[in-house]
Amino acid sequence: MEATPLRILVVEDNDSLLEILCEMLASLGHQAVAAASGEEALVHLRKGRFNMLLADINLPGISGIDLATMAVEMASNIKIIFSSGFGYLVSDRLDFDFTLLNKPYYIHELAHAISSSARQISAQ
Repeated sequence: MEATPLRILVVEDNDSLLEILCEMLASLGHQAVAAASGEEALVHLRKGRFNMLLADINLPGISGIDLATMAVEMASNIKIIFSSGFGYLVSDRLDFDFTLLNKPYYIHELAHAISSSARQISAQ
């Protein structure tokens, strides 16, 4: 568990997986805010402040990559974690750092990705 709980926006179009991810994050001591689409996530990003964005890459409408790009433009210090079974879709030409979690993954892999990104937050 991290020393400081993080506020993490979780974007996943699979309702069951979204619920499980939020429960996993809560069990790790973090506050998860759920969004079922990129459009819904944008509403949350405009209203609140988040330490991290955990987004599926392959979302209907606004893709996870486009959402992450907008999130970084809105808050340059937000950390990005992509979650996908299609990790090869992530461009190596993105203008921001990100972590990739290949689906399916386990809670310890999620915890490691968050921990790595949290170290970047505390180093700023």
